[in-house]
Amino acid sequence: MGSLAQEVRDTPVGQTIPAQFQRMVQQRGDAPALHFKVGDRWAPISWTQYGQAVARCANMLLGEGLEPGDRVAIWAANRPEWQIADLGAIHAGGVTVAIYQTLAPAQVQYLLQHSESRILILENRALLEQILPMRDELPALRRVIMLDGEAPEREGWVISWNVGLAQGDGFGRTRPGLLASRWQAVAPQDLASLIYTSGTTGTQKGVMLTHRNLTWTAQATLECLPGSTDDRVLSYLPLSHVLERVVSHLRQVATGCQIYFCSSIDQVMPMTREVHPTYFTSVPRLWEKIYAGIRARMDHVSGLRRLIRDWALVVAARKTAAYEAQVTPSTWVRSQWALADRLVYRKIRETLGFDQIRICVSGSAPVSPDILRFFYGLGVEILEGYGLTETTAPVTVNRPGQARFGTVGTALPGEEVRIAADGEILVRGPNVFQGYFRDPVATAEALHDGWLLTGDVGELDADGYLKITDRKKDLFKTSGGKYVAPGAIENVLSGRGGIAQAVVIGDARPFVTALITLDPEDARRGPNDPQVKQRVDQAIAQVNRTLSHPEQIKKWKILDGEFVVGDELTPKMSVRRKRIYEKYRAQIEDLYSASTG
Repeated sequence: MGSLAQEVRDTPVGQTIPAQFQRMVQQRGDAPALHFKVGDRWAPISWTQYGQAVARCANMLLGEGLEPGDRVAIWAANRPEWQIADLGAIHAGGVTVAIYQTLAPAQVQYLLQHSESRILILENRALLEQILPMRDELPALRRVIMLDGEAPEREGWVISWNVGLAQGDGFGRTRPGLLASRWQAVAPQDLASLIYTSGTTGTQKGVMLTHRNLTWTAQATLECLPGSTDDRVLSYLPLSHVLERVVSHLRQVATGCQIYFCSSIDQVMPMTREVHPTYFTSVPRLWEKIYAGIRARMDHVSGLRRLIRDWALVVAARKTAAYEAQVTPSTWVRSQWALADRLVYRKIRETLGFDQIRICVSGSAPVSPDILRFFYGLGVEILEGYGLTETTAPVTVNRPGQARFGTVGTALPGEEVRIAADGEILVRGPNVFQGYFRDPVATAEALHDGWLLTGDVGELDADGYLKITDRKKDLFKTSGGKYVAPGAIENVLSGRGGIAQAVVIGDARPFVTALITLDPEDARRGPNDPQVKQRVDQAIAQVNRTLSHPEQIKKWKILDGEFVVGDELTPKMSVRRKRIYEKYRAQIEDLYSASTG
């Protein structure tokens, strides 16, 4: 990497991802950058080693004939090689194409065909077996590189990661100046990544993000949610999604913090207890599961411990009420909460691995304000934000110490947000994407005079805090002519009375109904358990009291099972309404068959 030193010094920082990365490699040197699990221990990769690995990867791709602007697809779980491949492709002047692990083979084939990817880096033999039958349908794909295992014999199309790196080393020795000249030629307006939106309708569109989109957003996010070299970040949300790319991968390039990789969501909480992250981003489904687990343990205590629990919850509620009222808690509340923290809450945070947390963020979907209040009382402030792939993730976010529960915060500095006459949220700024790849019609529909039409409906208060009402396309009208925003109702239901998720139904129907899934504790008892049914009934009755008569849920069905990613949920855990309507058609019809409401 020393041969690049002069080029790094001569490159304006903050304009391109390679320039930022090379500067951070020089600054951090032997400090740890990446950590991955080997058996029971965490193995570190220093910044110097990280930089060397990126250079090897870039030379491997250059040796394969990668030209500026060529696409390199990555299909793997979160691991060091994902980020190394991403940076390697970008240093070589290429464009990374991120593939969700949960996509079906036909969807992967479409993505590779549409993006005209030249090289595919995939995780293992299982994924390779899905690709090999598509070979004749992928004329642009010249090389497949497999991270784990050896390539099949007599299969010249496929090489292993280690063989490819060795070949890249040889290429780099024969062309010593090519890599430096290639990444030096990258400009801020150049395309850096194609991220295909999974969508709730199944239509995939390639979102074009430039170096400026990505570096500007990472820096703007840091102005709202400060970070440092001392931060520890657990990377477990899919790196194929822009949220994780910005909050861990690119945040690290900007700050020099440490990343710990978790390849399975089932291991998130055990690894959190090992890592004790200082910065943690999640989606509502995980917060709901953690909340349900804490409440279940609290509900099992008795005697004196139950009295202490009740007192601690009351004190936490008063502390939270003061925060929401934007007033300083009274001396009595502060002293009582400090005692409750020593007796109850500190132990919970230590058990979760949240005892050193500084910043917690929730994104990708709405989270119940009641869950946010509960965690704040626990001593964990969760900052809800809002964004899209088309905005390089964040549009708005709540700031530490200034959060307003039920809102998604205020706009990033340097960005504009306004509400159209029909309530649609419009966004303009350096984070807004360049358009959809090879789809000028969809691009023209989404971008008007520099403003992105988000498709979401919301409200701005006098202080600029944004509240999301619903997806514009999800609003429905009952047969009685009443418009209903299902997302707002679903958000309030989630986390109440053992409810994990709810899907509200009623388009062209005489009344509103809902499909319900249960949190893990109640799911073990089953949907027919009398206590489970009573808790759900009470939760829905409580929510109904806050709704107008046409909005109220008249009937509901508790499902035996949970919604899963790849079926009812998108990879970022948004509800696929069309799929749910199709899969549970019989249950939905049953809700309407025996009553007129």
